[in-house]
Amino acid sequence: MFSRREFLQAAVATGAILGTAGSGSWRALAAQQALMSQDDLLKFPTMGNVSLVHVTDLHAQLKPIYFREPSVNLGVGEVKGKPPHVTGRDFLELYKIAPGTPDAYALTSDDYVALAQVYGHMGGIDRIATVLNSIRADRADNTLFLDGGDTWQGSYTSFKTKAGDMVEVMNSLKPDAMTSHWEFTYGIDRVKEIVDELPFAFLVGNFFDSEWEEPAFDV
Repeated sequence: MFSRREFLQAAVATGAILGTAGSGSWRALAAQQALMSQDDLLKFPTMGNVSLVHVTDLHAQLKPIYFREPSVNLGVGEVKGKPPHVTGRDFLELYKIAPGTPDAYALTSDDYVALAQVYGHMGGIDRIATVLNSIRADRADNTLFLDGGDTWQGSYTSFKTKAGDMVEVMNSLKPDAMTSHWEFTYGIDRVKEIVDELPFAFLVGNFFDSEWEEPAFDV
């Protein structure tokens, strides 16, 4: 069976056009955007003294999924129309990203349905692990891996396990530290139960013990 990459390469080679009437031109353009191999993606130059690896907002999604960026991000007053309140075609124009490309698919909702049919699922813990392990293998003593939170909450399995599945997976990735946000939807008792067993730092700002008026977690 053909992989998606092999199919796209074959389509380009034969001049095939993906899509339906009325949208064939940009779908053909999308098909012509060469998707880099995994080896190509993992080749980037080492710079500086520290390699900072940061993940955030996984929302307990262990497997690759179809993910659509919002088409609206309201900004008012002085921030109206300024990042991060820029979406869709405006986002593409602001950052000079060509429509129909993998970057356009990953970063905007523009032509999302059609591009999703071309480029498929995104994300997945296994992909994160592959990138992380590659970086660590090359820069073992100079890599800092941080989890920006919104990690434990957001899927059926995390709900049923009270975040247990995500905690186990993230522990295996060995972050140096994490912070939190929607983690607290499980309640303070569950969060404390998990934090007490974490093999890395759990950092929280502006969160105080109501009895002693002192930071409840590391800051």
